[in-house]
Amino acid sequence: YAERRKMDENYKLEKDYKVSGDLFRDAYYEFQKKYVLKKSYVYAGLFFAMAVIFIIAAVKDSSNTLCYLLIAVCLAFAAREWYNPRKLRASLVETVKAMGEPVYRIGVADEFVDISTVEEPEYDDTQVDEGDFPEELDPLPEKTRLEINDQLEVLEYDRFFLLMQGKSVFYIIPKEGFTESDIGIVRGIGK
Repeated sequence: YAERRKMDENYKLEKDYKVSGDLFRDAYYEFQKKYVLKKSYVYAGLFFAMAVIFIIAAVKDSSNTLCYLLIAVCLAFAAREWYNPRKLRASLVETVKAMGEPVYRIGVADEFVDISTVEEPEYDDTQVDEGDFPEELDPLPEKTRLEINDQLEVLEYDRFFLLMQGKSVFYIIPKEGFTESDIGIVRGIGK
């Protein structure tokens, strides 16, 4: 405990916060814009272009039934590339809303950022099927330490920050409830 306390004293900022379902939706959309949607649109465009090529081939030779099958397959893949990111976002938002609003804590030091869950969420049983959660929930996860280096990216938006480590891990830090000084510390991570 004493060692942990010494580390906590090195924090430039230690703050508790919550992430609402609406804020999560907006933040996850920004994450998708950066890493998912561009690639998805490129693939959808390629499949659509391939469908157009097969349509032209089918017009030239209407007896070629393989062209009709390939048109349907290409259009289905294009639709899937467009639809899947939206479906995933909606599903994750519903999961986050069903969890309630747990309390998180950020600790910002000179060389690292700690993110932890400090309070169990209250689950909304009306949106979750029985059996999805055991009767006794797992203990709170250990805090996550993000080393401040070239791999950690801090993106700022109107209502929140995204702390991103690589292309698959991100943390949402809302601006609501943070003072201008606190926001300045988060903005300055890694600079």
